[in-house]
Amino acid sequence: MQSFVLRHTGSPQVLDYEFSGGRKVVQWPQEDGAQLGMAGAWNFLFRLGASPSTVDESSLPVPREGDVLYVTADVKFVEKTEKALQDWMAAGGRIVASGCPEAWRFVFPKNVILESARLVNCYAGLAWLRDGLEPELIAPPNWTYLSMRFEMMGEWKCIGRLAAVSGERQTPNRALVEPIQNAPAMLFRRNFFYLNASPFAALQSWLQGQEDLQPWLAWRHRIFWLDEYTAFLHRVLQEYHLLPVQAEGIPGLAQTTIVFRHDLDYSRDTTYLELENQAGLSGVHAILKDRNTEFWVNLLKTKPRQESAFHFNTGHYSRLLEEVRHKLLNLPKRQVRPNRKAIKGNGLLSQVRWAKRNGIGIETLHRHIFFMFYPELVDALDIVYENEPEVVGGSSFFSGAILRWGINDVDGMRGSVADFTDPQFPFWFPFRLAHAGAGGRMLKGWESTCMMEAEPRLVEQMIDHHISGLPQKVMVLNYHPAHANNQTFAKNGCVSWFREILDMCKHRGVEVRPLAEVYRIINASL
Repeated sequence: MQSFVLRHTGSPQVLDYEFSGGRKVVQWPQEDGAQLGMAGAWNFLFRLGASPSTVDESSLPVPREGDVLYVTADVKFVEKTEKALQDWMAAGGRIVASGCPEAWRFVFPKNVILESARLVNCYAGLAWLRDGLEPELIAPPNWTYLSMRFEMMGEWKCIGRLAAVSGERQTPNRALVEPIQNAPAMLFRRNFFYLNASPFAALQSWLQGQEDLQPWLAWRHRIFWLDEYTAFLHRVLQEYHLLPVQAEGIPGLAQTTIVFRHDLDYSRDTTYLELENQAGLSGVHAILKDRNTEFWVNLLKTKPRQESAFHFNTGHYSRLLEEVRHKLLNLPKRQVRPNRKAIKGNGLLSQVRWAKRNGIGIETLHRHIFFMFYPELVDALDIVYENEPEVVGGSSFFSGAILRWGINDVDGMRGSVADFTDPQFPFWFPFRLAHAGAGGRMLKGWESTCMMEAEPRLVEQMIDHHISGLPQKVMVLNYHPAHANNQTFAKNGCVSWFREILDMCKHRGVEVRPLAEVYRIINASL
C-alpha cells in the first residue's frame, strides 16, 4: 500500500495577508488553512512512519491494490482535475478527500446538495461526534465545513456528525457541545472517503502556528496534543483499512531519540558541554551574536563531537544599554521588543550569513527570544533553505509569543503565548513547514519543537508516553548554560537535573543524537 498526496490545485479567493517577502510581495491566505492541507496530510503520514509521495494531477501513477491518494481541496476543481481523480478511482485507487465541499460535487449523486457552511459563533471550534465515544476536537474556530441535504444516498454512508464547541470551551466536561444538523463527520462510498472540517489543513495550521491551539489544550494530552490528534485520525482511517497495518518508521532512528540543545546566550558556563563529552554524547550548542560569540566558536572547534549551531535573534534588547540608561538617567529598564526586520524578507538570511562568516555552524537554526512573526518566519526560513543548502533544519517552533498578521503585541487573538512548560507545538517528530503564499509548497528543511528546562520526572513521563500508531518520537530538550549553576529553576541549578537525565538515558538505553544528525538520517531515508 502506497500513500500519495496531491499537490494543491488553484488559488482560493479568501482574505489574504500581504507582506514583503524574501523574493517578492507575498499574499498569504488567512482562512480555513488554505494551501496547508497538502503539507498537513504529508506530515500526518510521515508521523505514522509512512513514506508519502507528493504528486501532480498530470503525473498520477496507475494505482496498485490498496493505494490511497490524499486530496485537500481549496477551490472547485477544473474539469481536468476532476477527470484525473475519476480515472484514479476507476483504476481501483482510493481517495481520502477533505476541504472545499463544492469541489467534490462531481463525486456525489445529483440529488445531494453540498455547500460550505460556517458557524455564526466565531469562537466555536468543530468536533466529531460518534456514538458511544467522547467528542474529538477536529478544527479551529471560524472554520468552513460541509453541509448537505439529500433525499436518498443509496450506497453512501454517513459516519458521525459535526458539533460546535463553545461556551466554556477550554474545559471539555463543561463546554457546550451542540450537534450540527446536516453535517456528517465522514462520508464514504466504495473507494471514496470524505473527512469533514479539513482535518489535515487544521493539523498543519496548528503545527506551524497559523491557528492558536491554547484554548483547546485540555481536550487532549497537552504536551502530546498534536501527536494524539494524529493518532485519532490514524484510528479513524485504520477502521477502513486506509493505512498500513504496521509502519516501520525511519530506519536508523530509535523508538525514542533525545536531542540535548543548549542555547549559549549570555553565558560561558561549559558544564553541560563537559558532561556530554564525559558521557561520550553529542549535544547541539546554539551560539548567539553577543560578547561570548568568539569564546564559544573557538571552544567548539576543539570539540568535534558537539554540534555548533546558530541562535538567531528575533528581538531588540541590549543588557548594557539598559543598564546604562538605568544608572545614568534613572530610567526604568525596558522589556525586550520584537524585531521584525531581523527576520522578514532577507533579514534571517543576513543573520545566517553573518554566522557562517564568523565560524558558527549553520546546519541547524534555533530561535532566540520568544517572538515568532507569522507568516514572515516561514517565508524567511524558505529563503534561507533556498540560498544556504548547508542548513538542514532547526528548532524554532516552540514556546513563545506568536505574532500573526503583522501585529507586534500579544492581544489574545492574533497574538498568543504559551504557558511554561508547554511546547506550544506538541508534535514530537520532525515536520515540514508549508508556504501558503507559494501554493502550499513544503519547505526543504525540517522543524522540531522543543521543551526548555524540563525536570527529570517530566522527561521520564515523556519517554514513557507511547501512543499507538506512532512508532517513533524525537524529543528536543533545551538546557541553557546560564541556568546550569544558578537557582533559576532548581535549588542547586539545572545541572543536577541534567546529570539525572543523562543517567536515565544511559540506564534505559535511550538514544541521544545531535539535531543535524537526526535530520541527515531522515533525509537519507526519503
